[in-house]
Amino acid sequence: MKITEALLANFTSSSDTRNFYRDFSRYLGITEQYRLARLAIGRSMNDGVVPDPAADARGNPLKGAVLFGAEEAEHLPWLAHICERLLQRSLPITLAALQSFVRDHWHRGCALLRADWETSGESYDRFIEILARSAALPDDLTQKDATFADTDKHSDLPNAKAITIKLGHRVDSGEAVAWTINGRGYSPNLAIMGQAGSGKTFAMLGFLAEVRRQSPIPVLLIDAAKDELADKPELDSLNLEVRKIPSQPMPLDIFHGCDISQDASRDAAVAFAESLDRALADTGLTANQKPRVVEALRPLLSKKTSVTLLDVQAALNAHYEAQGLKEDRVLSVMKTINFYKLTQPELSPADFFSSSWLLTFGRASEDTRRLTVFLLFDALDRYLKSLPEAPLDVDGNRAIRIILAIDEARPLLAARHAGLSNLVRTHRSKGLVVMLASQSPNDYDGQTDDFMQQIGLPVCFRTNSSASAALSNMFKSKKGVNFSSLQPGQCLTVVDNAMALLKTY
Repeated sequence: MKITEALLANFTSSSDTRNFYRDFSRYLGITEQYRLARLAIGRSMNDGVVPDPAADARGNPLKGAVLFGAEEAEHLPWLAHICERLLQRSLPITLAALQSFVRDHWHRGCALLRADWETSGESYDRFIEILARSAALPDDLTQKDATFADTDKHSDLPNAKAITIKLGHRVDSGEAVAWTINGRGYSPNLAIMGQAGSGKTFAMLGFLAEVRRQSPIPVLLIDAAKDELADKPELDSLNLEVRKIPSQPMPLDIFHGCDISQDASRDAAVAFAESLDRALADTGLTANQKPRVVEALRPLLSKKTSVTLLDVQAALNAHYEAQGLKEDRVLSVMKTINFYKLTQPELSPADFFSSSWLLTFGRASEDTRRLTVFLLFDALDRYLKSLPEAPLDVDGNRAIRIILAIDEARPLLAARHAGLSNLVRTHRSKGLVVMLASQSPNDYDGQTDDFMQQIGLPVCFRTNSSASAALSNMFKSKKGVNFSSLQPGQCLTVVDNAMALLKTY
C-alpha cells in the first residue's frame, strides 16, 4: 500500500461518531470533525486494548489527507504508528486493514471519551487532566527519580544472568524441561492454574525457591484468600517476613513521594479513587464520588508526608463539610476500613520492596483485603516507574529486581484493577516478574488481549474448567485445551512455542 492511497481514501466509523461530534464539539469548543476523530482514535490506541468491531460504518466520511493531515509531519507519524500496530497483530498492511483499524478505534475512542467526560463530572479542566493521565506523560520524571534515588536499595542489583526454573519432564519422552524466566524476547510473567489440591501452590513455591537459590532476589508473596501459606514448610527456604493483615499492618508508606509535585499528588489521588472503586466490588463509587475523592486528597497528598488512611478519612470529612455534602458511602466505607490499621508508613518503597514478605489476609473482609492489595500495587507501580531499566547481560537476560507472587489471585483478577494490569504489562524492563496462581483458566476471562500477551509462561494442572479462546491461544492450541484429563502431578504448558504435557513430581 502506498501512502497516497491512504491519503486519497475515505475513512469512516459508526453512526455513534456523528452523535459524538454533535455533543462534544459543543462541550470542547472544537468545530473541526477531524480533530475530534483524531482525539478519539488516539484515546483508543493509547488504551492498549484491541477494540471490538464497530457497530456499523454509517459515520461521516473523511479523506485520509483530512483525517491524518496533508503534510508529512502530520500524517507520517499517524500512519507509521497504525502500521506498527497492524504488524504486531500479524495483519497485512493493506488499505482495507487500515480502514478497518481506524473505524474500530474511532468508534471505541468515542465511547472512552464519553466515559472520561462523565468521570470528570462534565468539568473541562478535569476532563483534560484525565486525558493527560491516560496518556501517561512523563511529567516531573527527573524530580521523581531524584526523590527515590537517595534510598534506592535496588540500585545495587545483582549482575544480570539467566535465571532458570525446572518445569518437569515430558510425559511422552521423559526429557527434562526448564524455562529461563528473564530471557530475551518474551515476558517473564507466569500464570499457574489448577483446582484445589492439584499442586499449583506447591509448584509456585518451588519456582520461587529455585530462583532464590540462584540469586538473592526479593520476593513479595501475597496470599489473597486465607492464612494457609504461612504454615507451609516450603516457605522456610524463602526466608520471608510474615505480616497477617489486619492484625499486623503492612509497614509501607503507600503515598511516599506524592508530595513532590502537583502532578504526583493528583495522580496518586486518582489512583486511590480507582483503587477504592475497584475494592468495593458490589457497587463501586458513583461518577460523582470519584472526583470528590480526588478533590479531597490532592491538597493532603501535595503537602503531607507519611500519609495514613486515617489522614485520608479526615481529609474526606473536611471536604464534605466544606462543600455542604451529606455523608455517603465513601465516608461510611472509610470509617469501616479504619476500624483496622491496614497500613503503617514505617518503610519507604525502596526499603519495603528490597525485602522479602509474605502478606496474608485470612481475617480481613473482602473490601479491606482488596483495598490493601490495590494500594500496594499502586505504590509498586509508582516506585518502578521511578527506577532506571534493569541491566542486561551479553545474552539479553535481564536482571530481576523483585518477584511479585500472588496465590489465589482470582478475586484480584476479577476486579481488573489498573495497578495490577500496569505491573503485568509495563514493568518487565524494570526487572519485575509477576507470578499469578489461581484455580481456573476462566479467572482470566475478561482480561485484555494486551494483558494476556504478557503472560510469558502458562502452567495448568487438572481443572474441570474449559479454556476460553484467549487461553487456548495462550497454550498455542487451535483445537481447544482439555485440562480435566490431566493426572495428578501433570500439567500443560508451552515449550518451544508448542503445547507440552509434563510430569512435575
